[in-house]
Amino acid sequence: MDQPTICPTLLRDMLSARSFPNALNVLAEATGTTAILFDMEGQVLIGPMAGNAWGREILDIDKGRDLILEAHRLALDDGGQKDASPAAGAMAEAMGHFAVPLTISGQHAGMLTLGDRPRRPLPETVVAQVARALNKEPGPLLAAAEQLKPWTPTEAAAAKDLAALLNRLFGELCAQERSLQLRIEELSVVYGITGLMAGTMDLQEILNKIARLVTDVMKVKACSIRLLDEIAGTLVIKAICNLSDAYLSKGPVTVDRSPIDAAALAGQIVYIPDLPADPRTLYPHEARAEGIVSGLVCGMIYRGKPVGAIRVYTGEPHVFTPFEESLLQAVSSQAAAAVANAQLFAQKLASERYTRQLEYAGTVQRRMIPSTPPSADRVEIGAVYRPTFEVGGDFYDFISLPKRNLGIAIADVSGKGVPASLQMASLRAALRVNAYHTYDIDRIIGLVNKHLCRDAGQGEFATLFYGVISPSLRFTYCNAGHNPPMLLRDGQIQYLETGGMVLGVDASAAFERGLIDLKAGDVLLLYTDGAADAMNFNEEQFGQARLAESLRQNADQSAQRIAQNILWDIRRFRGLADRIDDLTMVVVKVHGA
Repeated sequence: MDQPTICPTLLRDMLSARSFPNALNVLAEATGTTAILFDMEGQVLIGPMAGNAWGREILDIDKGRDLILEAHRLALDDGGQKDASPAAGAMAEAMGHFAVPLTISGQHAGMLTLGDRPRRPLPETVVAQVARALNKEPGPLLAAAEQLKPWTPTEAAAAKDLAALLNRLFGELCAQERSLQLRIEELSVVYGITGLMAGTMDLQEILNKIARLVTDVMKVKACSIRLLDEIAGTLVIKAICNLSDAYLSKGPVTVDRSPIDAAALAGQIVYIPDLPADPRTLYPHEARAEGIVSGLVCGMIYRGKPVGAIRVYTGEPHVFTPFEESLLQAVSSQAAAAVANAQLFAQKLASERYTRQLEYAGTVQRRMIPSTPPSADRVEIGAVYRPTFEVGGDFYDFISLPKRNLGIAIADVSGKGVPASLQMASLRAALRVNAYHTYDIDRIIGLVNKHLCRDAGQGEFATLFYGVISPSLRFTYCNAGHNPPMLLRDGQIQYLETGGMVLGVDASAAFERGLIDLKAGDVLLLYTDGAADAMNFNEEQFGQARLAESLRQNADQSAQRIAQNILWDIRRFRGLADRIDDLTMVVVKVHGA
């Protein structure tokens, strides 16, 4: 079988530099011959370069170049060219011509011929025949022929060796030039993919363009790009070029069943000579029906983490070159980066949308929290509210009731963030509805409990303290699993614990109501977990004892000032340690008549 040849156009481009004609001219002058470099189709790449008077004299005539080329082509054809002119035949017979093959990277690329130097003194009959063919007086040609120095066997051998050496040099330089061109092509493709990344963050658009680009540059039949679903362990098709719907719907590709893809995702580049016949192929019949034969698979790996795989297919048997493998690896690396960047960008957009929604939810929730405490006869009220996040599960509320009664509530819903805030809103709505239409506090809390039991999921519950202050300062309350409020009276602390269990767990739970008559000088502190459970860097809790002492120390202040000062005591204790829970406090201070 004949070896493949280098494309003539490509070879001509590689040999277009000035150094190659100059080198051929030096060879012609050194050997006293005419030198010509042909491609494998017999077309002239460089030359003729005349290194003796005979060749220069003929090339000065219009028809001379064609005559010399004809004589040299006879050397390429080993004298088999039957339609050669008599003059070319006479020159070829009288002159010594030989050809040396040009090889580039193991491929035949052309032939270098040396000739127009006689084996013995040139007969006048040959000179006359050439003169007639060129319509030229024979005198100048005879003078040039007399200057020709016949070949000696030693000179002929040396000339042939020199031509072979020059051909080897040409081949090496062309191979380097070709390698450089391939590297430039590779960089151009990689740069093009980088441009895709800079131009858009639409992942699907990027992958579609990469699939088309790889198919065009590598001159393959088709290309597919699959992304890895880490949870399912499957490679999901995301982009294709020149693959049918029937082939794409052949079935799932799982990493544990595909040794080809498993190796690619591990960092190997996998070559499949014959897909339909390869035992590693998951769907050989579908590959045969699609008309794909050879394949190359490369994993898309970003910072050591596989994100997918690129496959290229040919329609006939093909051995991929090191350049093609290198190119696919470079493309896969850039594609992996594009996928990672696009995913990060999508996550960023989703995070920004979530943040905006969270901010809006926080705004809505803060509207549910009273902006200012209500005013009531002989009762002063203060409050602070500090959620850990934009939204939280704590709330307090004041409910104006008939006959100048005032409802005061504080609650803590399990969890944090958006789920807790939704539960908080549901609890607040249920409490307000039932407080307006039901008289007994224990019954109100029982109805709220049933409501939460219908809505709460597994592990969701709430604690609630709700009490009503009458104009006569009678305080009726129910504590549903909440931190017992502290009643400071004459320097002593009482805890309001009467009530029942937390809400949202048992729909049949029973609740009791407590009753206490408030008097001038009493200070009532309602609070959530965030106050007593605040921790410092030594993992010590602020605790009920410190909370009670802070209440005593600040009891002579206004209700709002008491709440603010207790908050500052908690912050000083906690220092720079992170707040781990929402913090809410309500202070009720009773004045004299």
